[in-house]
Amino acid sequence: MRQIFAVFKRELGLYFRSPIAYAISFALLLFFGLLFSNALTTANQQQQPADAVNFVPNLLTFLMFLVAPLLTMRLIAEENREGTLEVLMTMPIRESQFIIGKFLAVWAFYTILLLLTVIYHVILTTVGIPDSGRVFGMYFGAWLYGGAALAVTLIWSAVFEDQIVSAFFGAATILVLYLADVAASWASSLPDATLSASLSGLIRELGLQAHYEATLLQGIVRAEDVLYFVFLIIGALFITTRIVEVRRWRS
Repeated sequence: MRQIFAVFKRELGLYFRSPIAYAISFALLLFFGLLFSNALTTANQQQQPADAVNFVPNLLTFLMFLVAPLLTMRLIAEENREGTLEVLMTMPIRESQFIIGKFLAVWAFYTILLLLTVIYHVILTTVGIPDSGRVFGMYFGAWLYGGAALAVTLIWSAVFEDQIVSAFFGAATILVLYLADVAASWASSLPDATLSASLSGLIRELGLQAHYEATLLQGIVRAEDVLYFVFLIIGALFITTRIVEVRRWRS
């Protein structure tokens, strides 16, 4: 645990000294603030329920195909490029501890960013009575969704030394997982009805949206959705650890 905490503390400190992290945070909060202000004004004018403008967690999950790669692209790729990964690996620390520490740091930074958006819910409570249960599901789901996206994009940071290439492949992977419902719809049109139904269901269940949009976004917390994100995080971290181990053996 001490090794994990040491890596976590180091990486989280780097985020708070990184201009890129501050730029991402500023751009997102400004974007959300402008949209929220406009939506709240429109809802008041049209006398819509306060929940009608509580869209921030959903929008943030959609933008994770951009946010996650930008936050993770340097975590291991920069270590590879500068040759510091080999030095770190000579220390008394296992690859899994190294990867978990880095992941927890970027997830903690994302969590702070997500918590900052709770101010919009606080504002809504002053003008209406939003559904707190649904809000909890939305934010809890966005937190798990973000953790899964960060873990998946971390794989590419371990594969490539170039941060831009890492970010590109990370964004493409998250987009593929996000658009799984589109692929499932295509699979449902296959001539063989049995194969079509099975393949369509499998593809849909592998996607991110199937475990967020229809359930957690609506305030419905299901064990299968939580387990999906947890196992996706564990699987992605396992793959990343194996990649780093291969680099260590080669060096």
